[in-house]
Amino acid sequence: MNKWIYIFISVLLMMMMISIMGYDYWERQPQVQIPFQLESASAQVIVCTDQATREKIKGMMLEALDEALRQHIVHMFEIWMKDDRGQPERARNGTVNGINAYIKASQGVTAWAPPDCPG
Repeated sequence: MNKWIYIFISVLLMMMMISIMGYDYWERQPQVQIPFQLESASAQVIVCTDQATREKIKGMMLEALDEALRQHIVHMFEIWMKDDRGQPERARNGTVNGINAYIKASQGVTAWAPPDCPG
């Protein structure tokens, strides 16, 4: 019986030593992080457009945001119907997050102003 206790303790100690050494190894790995703003800015191509096209695109973007918010609210209600744990707080929080995202995105669309085409 004592033999098995010593083996068990020895295995635990070896596992603890390996985990401590492994923790230090993973912490030293280089982390490459690209901020979202930097990445999205590098992907942007600035094109010129006329006023009519700009307004048409803004209209489509605002309609898409309306539809996205509508779908999000429907999804929040569907989750509530399927799982009542923590409800209605979870549905309310999800809806508020969706509304906040909608407002920020709408402000971004409104502020979007590509340059006018020359001539």
